[in-house]
Amino acid sequence: MGAFLTGDIFNLYVWFEVMLVASFALLILGGERAQMEGAIKYVTLNLLASVIFLSAVGLLYGMVGTLNMADIALRMDEAEHTGMVEVLAVMFMVAFGIKSAAFPLFFWLPASYHTPPVAVSALFAGLLTKVGVYAMFRVFTLIFDQTMGYLQDIMLWGAVFTMVTGVLGAAAQYEFRRILSFHIVSQIGYMILGLALYTPLAIAGGVFAIVHNMVVKTNLFLISGITHRLQGTYQLKKMGGLYRERPWLAVAFFVSAFSLAGVPPLSGFLPNL
Repeated sequence: MGAFLTGDIFNLYVWFEVMLVASFALLILGGERAQMEGAIKYVTLNLLASVIFLSAVGLLYGMVGTLNMADIALRMDEAEHTGMVEVLAVMFMVAFGIKSAAFPLFFWLPASYHTPPVAVSALFAGLLTKVGVYAMFRVFTLIFDQTMGYLQDIMLWGAVFTMVTGVLGAAAQYEFRRILSFHIVSQIGYMILGLALYTPLAIAGGVFAIVHNMVVKTNLFLISGITHRLQGTYQLKKMGGLYRERPWLAVAFFVSAFSLAGVPPLSGFLPNL
């Protein structure tokens, strides 16, 4: 909530770091080997993104003399060093791209999201990457709205590769939560594509997709936890017969899955328009 509500770009960085520390503590609950390996990958790449983010904030403050996002947006129109503005835009794009799990630095997400307790996985699925996408939307529609240009093409191709790699990664998995984790990557690509198209309707669809995905993806992770409680495994090859034994659980899964697929009249249909 702090990251969503702040109007100061340095405070945005601070809230990201607060979230990073808290999420790392949740990620290593249990102390299992797989959790520690996933946590190391998660923290390493996110710390790299934080360094880039903080460096960009410092350079931006040195150029415009303010940290208030609204003031920055006004002063960027008067900036003389257009080359520096483009460098800063790329730095913010890379930093938020890592935190969003966008291509090509997305592998920390499927390596870590399936390792903690399922309640933690569900919380991560609904919140962490979405804050990175939201920050990207906010910065590039407010501060760097005049510098999209070729960055729009980079963002567009990055979104496409994020969607494709996420889908292919999910198709290759047989572990319930790893499939959902790779599918998060694919959905991040859809959200960034809305920003890359950079039309009012596309941006509105991207923002709606963020909210929609928060709810639906959390539901699916919680459903995976229920199936694990019932079957004792996350491996799809070892599951079976749940539709006959727990029809309402199957219905809950299908509603969420069809919503992600954009089947009308569910919530996922609107951003796909």
